[in-house]
Amino acid sequence: MRLSAFPTGLVLAAALLAGGLARAETYRGYPEVPYSIERQTGAFELRRYPARTIAEVVVDGTRFAAINRGFSELAHYIFGENAAGEKIAMTVPVGQTRTDLGWAIRFTMPEGSAPETLPEPTESWVRLRRLPPETLLVARFSGRATAEKLNAAGRELVAEARAQGLRLSGPARLMFYDDPFTMPWNRRNEVAYPVVAR
Repeated sequence: MRLSAFPTGLVLAAALLAGGLARAETYRGYPEVPYSIERQTGAFELRRYPARTIAEVVVDGTRFAAINRGFSELAHYIFGENAAGEKIAMTVPVGQTRTDLGWAIRFTMPEGSAPETLPEPTESWVRLRRLPPETLLVARFSGRATAEKLNAAGRELVAEARAQGLRLSGPARLMFYDDPFTMPWNRRNEVAYPVVAR
């Protein structure tokens, strides 16, 4: 997999500025992946997500290095480095999940997209796939998404699931909404676990 020549912060900021699909559910003017809230308790939300299409790359290395590299590769795809030379709107959040092969970095494609209707990636490591509907238990926090804060949010989610009588499946989903230039206290970060249907 090639490394991008673009500085990560500039790529992230440019990608967020490349948004452009307006819809009722937005975050700071950018389309947000749709969901419905089934239950809310303090900082925790039980959310229902519909089926959706993602572009994904899997990157080895540390969490921070992986999201920088993966973000850059996906940004190239949505900026038009694809078989059709088409630009695709940026949505939020950017997802990150640990897998057996490394860190999976995800961009959710605009609503109504399907793998067969999107431009074909020119790089073999960019994969388009469809996610089924799912329920997630989500914890939200602001500030810098340090390993300590992410791990603490994960532990709190497990405790909350126990209190609600929910069964979670792993691994944790990390979701980030802001570019690197956003002041830490204004950032929106989330940790989520899929909820196993009863």
